[in-house]
Amino acid sequence: MKTDTKYFFKKAFIVGLIFGLIVFLMVFFVKGANAEDNKTIEFTDRGWPMILDDDKWTTQLLFDTVQACYQGTIRWIVLSNTSLLNQIPTLSAQRQMMEHCFCVMDKIRKENKVKEYKKKVLVPEWGGNLFMLKAMECVNEYKTLPSFFTHIIPDNETNNVIPKESEDSKDELPSPKPKESEEDPATIFQG
Repeated sequence: MKTDTKYFFKKAFIVGLIFGLIVFLMVFFVKGANAEDNKTIEFTDRGWPMILDDDKWTTQLLFDTVQACYQGTIRWIVLSNTSLLNQIPTLSAQRQMMEHCFCVMDKIRKENKVKEYKKKVLVPEWGGNLFMLKAMECVNEYKTLPSFFTHIIPDNETNNVIPKESEDSKDELPSPKPKESEEDPATIFQG
């Protein structure tokens, strides 16, 4: 008989645990169903979710600006070195152009609030002038695009940019093997 009592209490204990677990789960789910909805997701006018505040540079805006700079840099290099037309840039040339555009992007972000930039950048003349000014500053101050330009001076009469040879390059004799950091612009685009 003692074993039946022991067995009875064991069964009652297990049934009590199962019953308690069911009650706990019911309370948990009922409480969860009454929870308040989180903040509604807001989207930009282009359909992107608004994660950052309006006064922050979103990754999409950074990407679009760097991409516009990159395309403009390719056009700028090809206009200055017409022999590069229809050639695919090498990886080192692509890297130089991206580093150059990072410099341009940082200069733009430093001097422009994001709201003002978003409004003005769609005006082609303002955007083009801004990008060209910052591109020339990066080449002159930080020596970006070393394989393509040594120094840039603006031509005030035509508003074109004229690459200027450095004084060092005039005095040097042509070497049979180009230095690693100074690649020939005509070959840097070749794969």
